[in-house]
Amino acid sequence: FVQIVLSFESDIFQVILPSRIIPKLFFLFLLLGVCRSIGVSNFLISHLEQLQEDCVVTPHVNQVEYHPFQRPQELVDYCRSREIVFEGYCPLAKGEALTHPSIVQLAKKYGRTPAQICIRWSIQNGIVTIPKSTRAERIQENCKVFDFTIAEDDVEILNGMHDGRHVSWDPSLIV
Repeated sequence: FVQIVLSFESDIFQVILPSRIIPKLFFLFLLLGVCRSIGVSNFLISHLEQLQEDCVVTPHVNQVEYHPFQRPQELVDYCRSREIVFEGYCPLAKGEALTHPSIVQLAKKYGRTPAQICIRWSIQNGIVTIPKSTRAERIQENCKVFDFTIAEDDVEILNGMHDGRHVSWDPSLIV
């Protein structure tokens, strides 16, 4: 199963799951001008290396689960070293992070919500962050993260919460 998203509005071609049949399409779509950027989701280092073997095109974006419990720093570093934008989804761990005592404590310390702490932490770690909400007030709240900074020792507390937990799905199961 491979989900392909082709958006003419954003000029990006995005593959949701790794597949060896897709690389030729990457090159073809770019060559034909159908899209200007290639994005992948849930590609681990092994998937990105396989893509590099199969295709002359390096993706511009890799969208991967990223929150205090799932902080794949080796993958972030790999993407950065190859100029692939690392984009993090599920920054609130599907709500699991909102009640964690350390995050609640930091929210009180900074006078913010737990969601704002998680989003700001992700941004301070240099991650393009895409929180999801359908409620207007939460969307507005999620945007109010650029007028404060989390102290480095508090960032380290959040960084230390990584336990490898996935709240979405585990891409390591895809060969």
